Amino acid sequence: MGDADGNPLMTLPDATTDGVTAPEQWMDSPDVSFTMPVMTPAGEQQRAYQLLIANELDHIDASGRLEVNPTLYTLLAAWRGKDGGIVRRGGVIITASAEDPDNDGLPQTMTISALNAADVWNTIFAVSWPAAWWAAKPYEKTTDESQLKYSRAWSMARVELAGQAMFRWKEGKAGFVIRRLAQESLDAMMMTQADPDGTRWVDDPFHVVEVPEVDNTPVISLDAADGSLWDTVAAQARNAGVILGARVWWPGDKPVRCWNQATSSMTPQQVDISPSQGASQRTLAYRAFPHAMIVLTVKEVAHV
Repeated sequence: MGDADGNPLMTLPDATTDGVTAPEQWMDSPDVSFTMPVMTPAGEQQRAYQLLIANELDHIDASGRLEVNPTLYTLLAAWRGKDGGIVRRGGVIITASAEDPDNDGLPQTMTISALNAADVWNTIFAVSWPAAWWAAKPYEKTTDESQLKYSRAWSMARVELAGQAMFRWKEGKAGFVIRRLAQESLDAMMMTQADPDGTRWVDDPFHVVEVPEVDNTPVISLDAADGSLWDTVAAQARNAGVILGARVWWPGDKPVRCWNQATSSMTPQQVDISPSQGASQRTLAYRAFPHAMIVLTVKEVAHV
């Protein structure tokens, strides 16, 4: 279990029998769940139970409701896979519940659920015109289109979408086309969001697309029309024999081969991975990161 940045806080005890529920492949399940005993062998409460449940039971707000702990935690479950390698599943913890079958006020087990890393494919757009997102400038809007005033001003940005198929059409090897679309879409989406202190997410990203050194995938064509990334590429990926997935990268793991990170100070031309004119300024190299990362993967199906 780690903090919001993925830095390890503690090692959880062994799961109960069948206590780890995780998807075998992309989009099989929305959650990763981990069930563990609440008490230690010495009869003390597990620290995870204290942080996620017990410490909040006496925090009552003015309305008489239990307060919600705003602290974010992450869960990483790792086990040895069929091929002998280490399989990782995890993400941000979204719920934690304790089970008290004896109804004596002393829970026996607790279940921690984390958002599946692979769900990133279904939560971002397949951006039709990345440069338009990059060039969009936020402005303050105080009324709607009929000039009715909002109760408070909104910070909005006008983003142009590509209306002609010739601008949206992507063609090339399946691996490259899907990886490029995923990375440029992530860059565009993170450029439009910021932390409360104003730091744009693109300047401190938590997602990256892995790019293997060899791409033997067949040629495909797809239309990136600002639908979900998953809906845009899933059928073509299946036809091309590639599997879309995601994994948690932890500090200390092997470096990830990926494009250099985009930053908010870059121009749309500098962000373009495969420009129509000139050479790309996005370079491929093996890179490590200062905190946990969600690594999107496009893997070729092994033929035996």
